[in-house]
Amino acid sequence: MVGETVTLSNALEHFPAGRGRKALIDLVAPLDFAGRISGEDARRIAAAAGLDGDALLVALVPLATAYARPVISEFCVGAVVRGLSGALYCGANLEFAGTSLWHSLHAEQAAVAQAWAAAESGIDALAVGTVPCGLCRQFLLELGDPANLAVLVAGTPRATLAEMLPHGFGPAALGRPGGLLGCAPPMLALEGRDQDPLTLAALDAAQRSYAPYTGAAAGIALKLRSGAVVDGSYAESVAHNPSLAPLAMALSRRVFAGLEADEIAAATLVAVGHAQIDHTAQARTLLAAVAPGVRLHLRAAQRA
Repeated sequence: MVGETVTLSNALEHFPAGRGRKALIDLVAPLDFAGRISGEDARRIAAAAGLDGDALLVALVPLATAYARPVISEFCVGAVVRGLSGALYCGANLEFAGTSLWHSLHAEQAAVAQAWAAAESGIDALAVGTVPCGLCRQFLLELGDPANLAVLVAGTPRATLAEMLPHGFGPAALGRPGGLLGCAPPMLALEGRDQDPLTLAALDAAQRSYAPYTGAAAGIALKLRSGAVVDGSYAESVAHNPSLAPLAMALSRRVFAGLEADEIAAATLVAVGHAQIDHTAQARTLLAAVAPGVRLHLRAAQRA
């Protein structure tokens, strides 16, 4: 199934038949699934399916792949990570027609972003449908401790990130500890008063961002036609290019929340003013591709 388009029903059919599959179907059917399986549910499903922890992650990769939207490459990739809490988080690749390939989101990035949004303090394993590309290996270094991050790919030996990326250029090279998960968030305040709910949601996302190299904290909030709000936070990489844009994260979360058909009605970006980098141009370009005619509202923030 590597690279193939996978529907949700097809993905569930590939999970081991029996009580385990029924338990999984019951879990993903509600609209609030959002790509997360609690530690308790993961243990219950694994026991019912007769799978150990690592085997469960690999068995769930087709489920994650069902959320892939590779409109340019048509190569579907799914990934599942296990947080230190025992909860599991799904991610899938996401591409955007009419924009640069740099806007694309990789499955491994999306899965890590799901765990990050849920305030996981760490990740100990990642399962993915194909061997992670170099960009994803670099992005994963931001988690810290690559020797203890297992990478699982069906049909290949279990490996660690350190084995897959020896002599990697990690956060320590710039005098930083790896800490995307469990890091101390920046404390920000808006420049001027603003009680608009969407602005406050974007501020909250910015306060969860990870920008140890530039200090350019940023977050975005999207209001959908239904009134639902999804957000995304900025996550930097020590190598810069694998950094995760706030809007890409928000769009991925919209897919996993089952809100893909819910059109974007408004978007607000909150970013630290006078920072070394500017998130505005990238956000505007991507927003114009996915929601033509929707204006990007900008609000500056400063460190409190």
